[in-house]
Amino acid sequence: MPTFGHSTCYIYHAVFLTVCALHLEMHKEESIGNEFEESSGEIETEQLPGKCWACKWVIRKLKKQISNGATPDDIKTKLGMVCDEIGFLKSMCRKLVNQYMDTLVEELSTTDDARTICANIGVCKK
Repeated sequence: MPTFGHSTCYIYHAVFLTVCALHLEMHKEESIGNEFEESSGEIETEQLPGKCWACKWVIRKLKKQISNGATPDDIKTKLGMVCDEIGFLKSMCRKLVNQYMDTLVEELSTTDDARTICANIGVCKK
């Protein structure tokens, strides 16, 4: 059995904790969404839970960063950078942003919430 140094163990431990934290965050959002869905009588099913979660994360993050007077170019710039902060879902996030760039710019100019925007572009089911 190979032996690992302390620094390697710390790296593996950090990766493990990051994955666990992300899983808990995704579970927490699903639980919050499920409480709402149960109370409204509707049950939503997401096409790809990871993709839907990433979309909602991006929209929430950008809604906090974008001011009311933001131009489409300002929004595009922020969309281009937001995926650097999502961790190991970075490549999925970039594909999502690139695929829906123009629609996301429009949607981020509205008062719609993250779930509505992601449902409007077809990443999360309504």
